[in-house]
Amino acid sequence: MPRMGAQAQMSVKALVFDLYGTLVNIRTDEQDPTLYSELSKFLSYSHVNISPEDLKEEYLKGVRRSLSAGKEEYPEVDVRRIFTGIVGSRREGRAEPRTALIAARLFRSLSRKHFEPFPGIYGMLERLREQYSMALLSDAQRCFTEPEINQLKLGWFFDHIFLSSDYGFRKPEPKYFRMAIDALKVAPEEAVYVGDNAFRDLWGAKKAGMRVVLVRSDIREYDGMKPDVYIDEIASLEQAVADML
Repeated sequence: MPRMGAQAQMSVKALVFDLYGTLVNIRTDEQDPTLYSELSKFLSYSHVNISPEDLKEEYLKGVRRSLSAGKEEYPEVDVRRIFTGIVGSRREGRAEPRTALIAARLFRSLSRKHFEPFPGIYGMLERLREQYSMALLSDAQRCFTEPEINQLKLGWFFDHIFLSSDYGFRKPEPKYFRMAIDALKVAPEEAVYVGDNAFRDLWGAKKAGMRVVLVRSDIREYDGMKPDVYIDEIASLEQAVADML
């Protein structure tokens, strides 16, 4: 059963969802040596010759460089740009135009160890969509998250989709959450963020003035911020939202 926090005073008009860990159960391993070995082989077909060891080093270096160069408090990287840089510096001939994009997607595919929607989300989202405006707001990479959303047939549930690689910043940046609030044309107090991370989701959404349903989190408060509702499973969300009305 949901465990209630502070009671809200305004009606709920919109729901904003995190993706990974909230709607989608995913596990990745970007340290897997096989990932870089297979990706190195693929790149060689496009005249990009780089050893698995150098590929891993340059990828991780690109991530660090991108984060350190960011002017935001919570900067985000663009994985496609990192692979564009690797392809550009390592090609020994004319690389095909889509090589960097395909490499980024293959990188994701090879690093993905588990990937499936949590039970019951489709019927739940369909019913909630009939009652509320809905958006998806996730720390995610456009180049491979968009295809993953399409694979799972999740896109049509949402009026707006925000992915952090498009903007150069990520959660818990409050202005990121306010982008969804503005797009949905509701007051912050009329929007509920649904996420699984106490820092990025709970703290960030609360700083933006939203209410929060926290799902399946070992840490249930952050810096004095508590969720309006805590639930153990995303399938309990409909009752949790109803209890907030």
